[in-house]
Amino acid sequence: MRDRKTTRAWAHVLLLLRPFWKQLCAAVFAMGLGALVSVCQPWPLKIVIDRVLSHKPTRLPFLDAWLDSAQFSKMAILFGACAATLLVAVVTGLLTYYFTRAMGDVAQHFVFAIRRDLFAHMQRLSMRFHDQQRTGDLITRLTTDTQAIQEMIAEGIITMGTSACVLMGMLVVMFWLSWKFALVSLSVAPLLFLTVFRYKRRIKFASRQASASTGQLASLAQETLASIRIVQGLAQEEQQTERFHARSESQHQAYLDIVRYQARMAPVVDVFAAAGLTLVMWYGATRVLAGELTTGDVVLFFVYITNLYKPMKGLARSSVRFSKASAGAERIAEVMSTRSDVTDREGARAVTGLKGDIEFRDVSFEYEAGRPVLSHINLAIKPGEKVAIVGATGAGKSTLVSLIPRFYDPIEGEVRIDGEDIRSYTLQSLREQISLVLQDQLLFSGTIRENIAFGRPRASDEEIVAAAVAANADEFIQQLSDGYETLVAERATTLSGGQKQRIAIARAILRNAPIILLDEPTTGLDANAEDLVMEGLARLLKGRTAIVIAHRLTTVNRADSILVLDKGEIVERGTHEKLVAMGGRYAEFYELQFRGQAPGEARQSRQRYR
Repeated sequence: MRDRKTTRAWAHVLLLLRPFWKQLCAAVFAMGLGALVSVCQPWPLKIVIDRVLSHKPTRLPFLDAWLDSAQFSKMAILFGACAATLLVAVVTGLLTYYFTRAMGDVAQHFVFAIRRDLFAHMQRLSMRFHDQQRTGDLITRLTTDTQAIQEMIAEGIITMGTSACVLMGMLVVMFWLSWKFALVSLSVAPLLFLTVFRYKRRIKFASRQASASTGQLASLAQETLASIRIVQGLAQEEQQTERFHARSESQHQAYLDIVRYQARMAPVVDVFAAAGLTLVMWYGATRVLAGELTTGDVVLFFVYITNLYKPMKGLARSSVRFSKASAGAERIAEVMSTRSDVTDREGARAVTGLKGDIEFRDVSFEYEAGRPVLSHINLAIKPGEKVAIVGATGAGKSTLVSLIPRFYDPIEGEVRIDGEDIRSYTLQSLREQISLVLQDQLLFSGTIRENIAFGRPRASDEEIVAAAVAANADEFIQQLSDGYETLVAERATTLSGGQKQRIAIARAILRNAPIILLDEPTTGLDANAEDLVMEGLARLLKGRTAIVIAHRLTTVNRADSILVLDKGEIVERGTHEKLVAMGGRYAEFYELQFRGQAPGEARQSRQRYR
């Protein structure tokens, strides 16, 4: 099962190598040619031993008849052999440089392409996928796992390819010289390959464990560092350290297993190599004494056997890289083969200029089968209407709003905009008609200007400033050290909650979308910051269809209609005055929030947002 999974993973990943097939073919040809040349490396020494020192004829492929007929002097043969040795070294060096450079370039281009495609694919997967994944694990797949594949291509394939080619070339020459001698010399090779194969499987399993553990470890580190204020504020550093230690223990053990298997494999290979050399010395010496072989033949076999186990060691080392890369390829292919459950329907069309007429028709939704979050929602919102949604935590408010930009699709019913099912619109064009202002506004690393223009990267400076002015953000931006070019710190910790919200509102104003979705836009703000944010929101919402989620009822007083959601169902709807007069769930929320205030203070709080 695992082998089939690995094969599918490599088939999926290696498809990305198709654009580089010419470079790969040229590099493989250079590897083969370099291997052929390196096989010839000990032949000049054999010629010198046999023809210069021992005064005996020597067997040479293609050249022995020519040497016999040319009648070269001993010194000429010696100089020729020295020149041939240098020539072999130069040619081998040039070919090695070429295929090493070529494979390194291919590896870099490949990892660039796979990271680009993997990151793009991750962004397009639905919220359901991201709800089930850990961010740190996904980052590990983008970095560590792709790096393992890069190392395998840049180094592992070179080692494996050259070792295999040299091995085949040596075997051909050895059997050509003496098949009996070759069989004796290689008698320990099957045991060597059996040992390498055995440890390869163990290393591959340990590599899978290590990759998975690395992802979990990165997730915990990312979560902890992203929430460092809470961790330190609650003095839970020791607890997080213990959790980190517990998770790193499995990664630590997996890598120790890899090191242990590699350490065991190396001496076993050395012992087998020594056994092979012992057989060569014994058998070669007896055959020379019997007159069946020349001294040069034995030296050639000795050199080949010495070098023969070197590529075998190379194959063993490359199998470790291949195991790590296979584990990485499986994890990457797992993400790349995941298909979003929210996709463009066949025949979907791009849409522009929506009016904002939103309708929910008998919509039901559930994250897990049998546990409904929304049940038979029917709702109509007219263009330009402002609708507020209130309810207890877990009532389904955010889920209801998430269906409009198709973060999720309903399991029953349909959401319609301007009279058409939103699934008939392409995702890209639909979301371009929607702006979001969330409770916890995330600002990206970059300048204030870039953050405001995030929804419209090509907006002019004048448009950006105008949006900031409308959002009541221009004044504090101008007071920053570099104004609109001020760099935003990670997680925007140098800005207050009200400032971040006003930048988010400026972003939404600049986007100029006909539909606005707001999720708790004033939570956690003091009265002054809330005033400034609400003024910016009033300018943002003018003439646009808006849905506002809020726990604080002061935020929803100006809504044209208020919906009360409870356990996934709309239990009340109407204006603020009507719902208060009904004495139902909304009236209870209202009483809880304004209880304890003097009548004049409560009235003033309500009037401030009208």
